[in-house]
Amino acid sequence: MTVLVVPVINTGQREGTETVQVYVKRLDDPGAPIKALKGFEKLSLQPGETKRAVIALEREAFEYYDETIDELAVKPGRYQILYGTSSLDKDLQTLSFRVK
Repeated sequence: MTVLVVPVINTGQREGTETVQVYVKRLDDPGAPIKALKGFEKLSLQPGETKRAVIALEREAFEYYDETIDELAVKPGRYQILYGTSSLDKDLQTLSFRVK
């Protein structure tokens, strides 16, 4: 399991909510989705308050279809975890890693 902890700060003057979204992207597979939503957490924050979004990604979050075995599997290669407040690339931070 991979756990992502993202700090969220309400910099406004009013109570608000924010949803942290987590996507996974397989970089070495041109047929894979551009990015796939794999987790999210919605937080309510008071003005000036900081909270942490804690999102757990199970092994299944990194599985993609493997035609050689005709089922889902975690394949070796390069991946990215993308996280932020929307699915727009400009709103996302990235973490890259390699599966061996």
